[in-house]
Amino acid sequence: MDTLGDMQHTGDETTSNNTIEYFFNDTQTNRKELFKEALSSARNGKVLYILHEEFTELPELSQDLASVNRHYMKMISFLYAKSLTALIEIISTLSDWQNIPFTIIVENLNDYCPKDKLQNACGVVALLIDSVQRCSKALGVPCKLLISIDKDIGEENCNIMKELYSII
Repeated sequence: MDTLGDMQHTGDETTSNNTIEYFFNDTQTNRKELFKEALSSARNGKVLYILHEEFTELPELSQDLASVNRHYMKMISFLYAKSLTALIEIISTLSDWQNIPFTIIVENLNDYCPKDKLQNACGVVALLIDSVQRCSKALGVPCKLLISIDKDIGEENCNIMKELYSII
């Protein structure tokens, strides 16, 4: 896991300290880490976990799930966005939802933005950051954005995105 920084946003009534974290491992390791983060975040509020395709199995956590309070599992909503268009439609309406998420997790950004399409990834990250800021303003608390990316897309591109959006 690599934390590339916090986002600052000053709203009319509150100042929030939203967090964005990138995960750079193989898909299985990222999934396991993101799922642990989802369970942890569910203690504080609603979690939206966005995937490109349905889980075929829970990420090697079956023994850990026995000790998890089922209430926290109910706080996690899994959404399947099969295309970049579907992902954009989901994230553009988040702040209008009845149950606004406290944490947004996007598993495997490169499923939506191939390695040679950095501009797509930058656009998606910009929309995600905007959605997190709107959710934070609506909830009145700092929110989190967690994004997993395969190693081959990696840290260099995420550092570029961080620099692009450091003014936000």
